[in-house]
Amino acid sequence: MSKEPKPAKFNFEELKAGATSQDPRIRKNIFIEYFERFQEFPSYLFDNDNGVDARLSKTIQDIVDDPETPSAMQKGITVLLERLPATHIPSTTA
Repeated sequence: MSKEPKPAKFNFEELKAGATSQDPRIRKNIFIEYFERFQEFPSYLFDNDNGVDARLSKTIQDIVDDPETPSAMQKGITVLLERLPATHIPSTTA
């Protein structure tokens, strides 16, 4: 009987560093990994009080625009957008 490997231990500092990276590919990958693990996107890493953070907005748009994004993740984006301020939010429709 073989055991399934345990998921890597959650490291908030690594998550924040990757999710707020200036490199859009790194941010997108971190957001996808986070979603696969927790079934939501980590908007709380950004200060969105005065509008959506530009890096977060770009990451959302990159995920929405990717034809490989599964429908569960597209729905996750919709839920995320409902939590964010109404200004500067990308469209989830293509």
